[in-house]
Amino acid sequence: AVRARRGSQVAPVSEDDVVQAINKLETLGSGFRVVRVGHRKVVQSVPGELNLDHNKILECAEAHGGWVTAEGAADALGFSRDRVGSALQSLLNEGQAMVDDGHEDGTRRFWFPYLRGFT
Repeated sequence: AVRARRGSQVAPVSEDDVVQAINKLETLGSGFRVVRVGHRKVVQSVPGELNLDHNKILECAEAHGGWVTAEGAADALGFSRDRVGSALQSLLNEGQAMVDDGHEDGTRRFWFPYLRGFT
C-alpha cells in the first residue's frame, strides 16, 4: 500500500527505515520500540518492559513456531514452574500472548502470534 501511494520511482521501505521511524516514536514516549527476541526484531507496541525471563520464554516460543507450554518452557529453560507461570501471566497481562486451551492433548499453550513463522 505504501509503495502504491509513493509510486514506483521511489526506493522500497527497508527494515532500517522502519527501525528508525519506530526509534523516533519511542523518543516521544509512544510505547513503540524495537526489541530483539531470539533471531528476530519485534515491534513492541504496548508500554512495558521485557525482562530476562520474558525474553527467554519468547526465545523458546520462537524456536517452537510461536508457542510454548508452561511445562515445556520450564523444562527447556531450567526455570521453576512458578517462575515461568509468573512471566507468562505478565506477558498475557501486557497483551503479548494468547491462551489456547483447545489443543487435543489438553495442555494449555501460550501463543505469540508475532513470533509465528511466515512463508
